[in-house]
Formats: sequence, structure tokens, C-alpha cells
Amino acid sequence: MLGIRGGVSKSILEKISWFILGAVMAQMCAGLQAAAHQHAQVPLSCNKQKIKSEFRLLEKTFRDNSAQTWLIEHTPESPWLKSDCLMNGARLQVFVENAATYQELLPGEFFRAMVRIKSPKAPLQLEGFDVHRHWFANRIAGTAQLKGELEKLPEAAMLNPLVWMERARLHVANTIVTALQNHPERALVLAMVVGDQGLISAEDREMFNATGIAHLVAISGLHITLFAMLAGKFLSALWRRSSLLCLLLPAPLAGSAFGLLFAVLYGLIAGWGVPAQRTVFMLFALFVGQVRAGHQSSWDTFFLALFLTLAFDNWAVQDAGFILSFGAVALLILVTQGHYYFIKPQHEFIANALKAQYTVTIGLILPCAILFNQQSLISPVANALSIPWMSFVSTPLALIGGLTQQAWALLLAADSLSVQREWLVYFNELSWATVPVHNQPWWINALVATGCLVLILPAGLIARWVGIGLIGLLALPPPRPEHNDFWMTLMDVGQGTAISIQTRKHLLIYDAGPAFNSRSDSARRVVLPWMAAHGYRQANMFMLSHDDADHSGGAPLLLQKSVPAQFASSIDKQHPLNLLAQTLQSSTSNCHTLKPWTWDGVTFTPLGLHSPHDKSQKLLAKNNQSCVLRISNKLHSVLLTGDIEAISEMTLLAQHGAKALRSRVLVVPHHGSKTSSTTPFLHAVRPEYALIQSGWENQFGHPHRHVIERYETMGVQWSNTAQNGAMKWKFNHMNVQPEVLNAHQQRQRYWHMHESGAKGR
Repeated sequence: MLGIRGGVSKSILEKISWFILGAVMAQMCAGLQAAAHQHAQVPLSCNKQKIKSEFRLLEKTFRDNSAQTWLIEHTPESPWLKSDCLMNGARLQVFVENAATYQELLPGEFFRAMVRIKSPKAPLQLEGFDVHRHWFANRIAGTAQLKGELEKLPEAAMLNPLVWMERARLHVANTIVTALQNHPERALVLAMVVGDQGLISAEDREMFNATGIAHLVAISGLHITLFAMLAGKFLSALWRRSSLLCLLLPAPLAGSAFGLLFAVLYGLIAGWGVPAQRTVFMLFALFVGQVRAGHQSSWDTFFLALFLTLAFDNWAVQDAGFILSFGAVALLILVTQGHYYFIKPQHEFIANALKAQYTVTIGLILPCAILFNQQSLISPVANALSIPWMSFVSTPLALIGGLTQQAWALLLAADSLSVQREWLVYFNELSWATVPVHNQPWWINALVATGCLVLILPAGLIARWVGIGLIGLLALPPPRPEHNDFWMTLMDVGQGTAISIQTRKHLLIYDAGPAFNSRSDSARRVVLPWMAAHGYRQANMFMLSHDDADHSGGAPLLLQKSVPAQFASSIDKQHPLNLLAQTLQSSTSNCHTLKPWTWDGVTFTPLGLHSPHDKSQKLLAKNNQSCVLRISNKLHSVLLTGDIEAISEMTLLAQHGAKALRSRVLVVPHHGSKTSSTTPFLHAVRPEYALIQSGWENQFGHPHRHVIERYETMGVQWSNTAQNGAMKWKFNHMNVQPEVLNAHQQRQRYWHMHESGAKGR
């Protein structure tokens, strides 16, 4: 676009040639870098291997409970340290639980340590956030754990200015963390100054997204521009006091150059994220236009900044911030044509501000719907309050305190953010503050984009009601099974279980996956986003098979965020989860005493364990008390089994008989443990398909190879989320063959190269 707009191309053929040249350059640049990064990734065969070698610390970011995440680079110098599992220059992400032990290790320094490396393999859903893409875009070859002592190596002379900048950034971060040790706004101040969002809680992230101010939480392009402009104006005012300096270089140009330098330094201190890159490159493009004496349109500036951003980071296009940042700027240029006036009559200034807010709000409806499955209605009001407050109060105080190490300024900044939290919490609690938006087909999204454009274009070209009608297509109901049909989705939660059963008008959630901490809660990461993407506010029934961490870890959050109409489980009546469900006005029941029911032509049959007084202690164990549920229509049947083991399988067979257990699809008991899937049980069920939910290379060895051999001997086709990612099975009552969708087939990308070779064990 730069070539076309720059006056170089005169004919259509030349313009087409510029497009072709750009496409070839993009393919070569991204393709070569992608191939190099794929070559550097930790091979699957090396997963969980221990390697002693030398590394260089690149970056430290803060996490909860005094933990940190490090980014390290493999830099072996001795030939005996080189490994086939880890390429020279490979970057690894390391979680350090007790970071205070290594406080003296600074970015740029070398160390020798024993590490346990892991391949970049993570759970993958049919929709939503792709962890593999994130790792690939950040050139992370794998993850690692420190094993044993860390030996710091003598530091060579370090002349790299980026290393010194990273050390300065870490120093500022340490100052903030220490000064605001017990302040509730410590995480937000840290994010605003150095761009480290690792301490922001999951609840706060949800509030910032719901109120539409997430762009202000990290380093905002608005803040960088504001302070760069102030720095430029300040230097320009000083420059004018010297006639000699003005003869050498005009004061406005000197001020712009200084403002640009300030923006670069601020962006580097902030971690050089996509918003910072976009802002710095945009300011550079404006500076180029100023040097050219104004012979540059706003679109030239936009495309120059876009080109520089992509040339610097090919995978920036995969970042949500890239889409939102450049999308908002492009919309503003479209409606203003690049004509900005900084001094306007008051009424005109307000009118233009409202026009800009209206344009950005309308223009970002579709990206927000696709990326976040929601649209914030309170966002204009929240931004109208938060933008000036953070820009002129909180951010200046935070920067002064962080850069000059003044604790009083940091405390004032944190206190000002506490004031802001008051109205954000109020807005967040409004029931109408956000509108959930489920996933729509691509052609609906294309029509919605057209509708947004209609509302942005000048009045009179196309009737406004046309645009409103097209945007209203987002409210079309999501796809649902037909009457008598049901869909089952086995979500990929690693080593754990989370399953959804959809009928025409009902939803059942079976288990909620593990929750290692508040940030890695399967309900927050997987189940709730799945419900939002498919247009569900709550489930008609949440059935918890049993109280094991890999099944019930996400249950508390799921109950709180999406209160089900009914909560069925095998746990005791006085269990905290039962009490929580009752408090939230959800009816509770024991799954072993439930009677069969029918939803939309689909039959649900709980296979409860009767309770003889002489039950063995083994049968009373949590695993063996798992809820067992059979779902069926005219042609298909599915058996959900939880973590039942051999004794429970035999008890079910004795109490209900083989006919009651028979099912075409069996969700394999206990993730394929060797203590389950007994031969008599399998002969009773007689499954055609066996589905396993387990974590890849999990510590329990699920599924056990003897169990897999048992299924294969019986001619049963088996599938595992460890290899396939999330799996969606559609059971049509008129079609004998179920329709199957696997995440790794539906979302095939070159950054998933490891998936094709992942083998279950």
C-alpha cells in the first residue's frame, strides 16, 4: 500500500505488481522465520528430559506468591553441553516458584543449571484462545523447570543497550512491587509502568474486559502519545529560547524528535508490546511526514506504521491488540480523513470527540464479538471517566514514582486507581453492562461488518436502518441440535474431564475439569468460554461425577458464574459444593437416586449404585461413587462413566444388567486407568467408539497400554483428547454414522506441528 500510495505506481499493472511483491515478501519473511522456529522447538521425543547446560536470562516477569516467570535462551559454549533436544538459541519459558533465591541474577547474565524441558504441547479447543499460537508468536521453543542449584557464570562485557534497558525495567518493577507490597492496586500500577500484567487477577481481567477499559490497563498507545507530546512541547519551548539552536533545527522538529525518542524509551521500558510498537511507529511516521513538510496523508502514515510493525514482528497480526489498535486508528482516519485540529471551539471539540467514540464503538463491535464473545454497553461511559483519570492522574504519578523510585508517588497512583475501582465495580455489577455474543458463521460476520460500515459512513449514502439490521444478525440464535438429536463435546482440559451435552433446548455439563489455581481454572479457561461461544448463560443441569480435583476443580467457579438450574452429584449433602449450589438457588440432588428423564426427544438414564448396608470400603471410594449417565436417541447411545473402577463396573453390571449398559460410544472410565475398563464390563457395553479424556504425557500414564490393547482387540475405535484436542460428536437420529469434529483437524496451522506426532502413553 505504501508503494501504491507513494506515487511510484502509475498504472493498474504496476499497482498489481506492488501487491504481488508485498505478498511474496510476506510469505518469504514469515515462512523462513516460521521454519527456523519450528526447527528450534523441543522435539516430542525429548519431552520431560533433564538437561544440564548453559543459559542466558532474557526477561523476568512477576507472578503471585513471590513467583516469577523467566524467559531464558540456550547458550552452550562447551561442546559437551550441546544437546540434540535443545538447539542453540532456543528460548524456554521457566516458572520459578521461589524467585527470591535468584534475585541477584539479572537479564543478560549467564548461568548453568539442570532443567527439565517440555515440548510446546497444550490443550486445544475447537474455538477460543490458542496457546500454541501464543508460544509460536513469541518464539518460545518449550517450557522448563529448574532442577537443583543454579550456578551463575562470569559475566562478559555487555554492550547490548536492550539488555541494559531490560535491567532498568526489572529495577523499576522491583521498586513498584516492594513499595506497594500490600496495596490492592499493585498489579495495575506494575502493568501501567512496565507492561507486566502477571499480577493482575483473573477477576480483575474480567472486570476490565466487561467495562471496556482493558486497553488502558497495559501500556496504552494513548498514554505513550500523550507523554511523548508533552515531552516534545517541553523541549520545543526550551529550544525556542536559543536562536542558534533554532537556526540549526526548527523548534517544532526538535520537539517532535525528542518526543519520538521519549516514546521509544517509554515503549522499551513497557516491554515493547504491540500497542507500544504501533504507537512508536505511528509517531515515527508522523515525524517523517513533518520532515517532508506535510506532503504525507494520514493513510500514508498509517500504512508506514503498519509496515514497520509487521516487519519488526511478523506474528503481531495474531495479537488481539494489533487488530483492535490498528482497527481503531484506521476507523478514525476513515471518518476524519486525517484532518486533525487541536484548537477548536468548545462545541466542535465535544462533537468530534463524540463522533470518534461513536466510530470506534461501532467499528469494534465485530472484533469484540469474535475475540471476547461479548460487547460492553457501559464501555463509552467507563472510558469517558477512566481515560482522563488514568491519563492525567494515575499514569503520571505511576511513571514519576517508578522512574524516580519515589514511594509516595507510587502510593498516590495506587490510591487514585482505588478511586477508579469504585465506579468500575459499580459498572461491572450492572446486569445490562455487557451483552454476550455467541459465535456466528463467517458469512454472518461479513454482513455484520457491512452493517458497521454503513453506520460509520456519512448519512445519506445508505439508510441507517440497513446497518442496524445487519448488526442485529449477531443476535441470531446459535445452531442447535434438531429434535431427537444431541451433540456431545469433550473439552480438552488436559488430565481431567469436562463434557457438554446439547439437545434442542437444553444443556447438561458433566464435570468441570481441574483447577490448579485461580489462573488455571478449567471453568474460567475452557467451560465458561465454551458456553459463551455457544450462546448459553447457564446449564439446565450441572452433573459432578465425584469430588476429585481433575473433575471438580472448576466446579465452584462454574456454579458462581453460571448458576445451573439443577446440580446433581455423588457428594454428601453437607459438602461445600452442595451448600454453595443451594445458596445460589440451584436445586440439588444425588445422581444415584435420579430418575430417567427426557429432553427434546433424547433420553437421559442415570445408572445409580444401590446402597446395600454391607458395601465394601473400596466401593465407597470417591472414584467408584462416580455418577454414570447414559444418553440415547433412536440410533445412538453414549455412556459417561466418570472415574469408576473394576469393582464399580462389576456392581453396575450386577445391579442393572448388560442391556442397560449397552452403548455405541463409551467415554472410557478413569481416563483409561489399568484399574478400570474390565473385559466383562466392555463385553456388556459393547462400544463401537471409545473416547478418552487425558493429559498428554500425564504423570499417571493414562491411558494404560494394556487398556488400549483391550479396546483394539475388541475392534473398538478409540480417540484421545491428548492427540485430538477437543472433540465434538453430533448424533443425528436419522443418520447411523455420527459426525465428528476434532480441534486438531479443524484448527490445523503450522504452529501445531507437534500435534501430528503426539502419541498417547
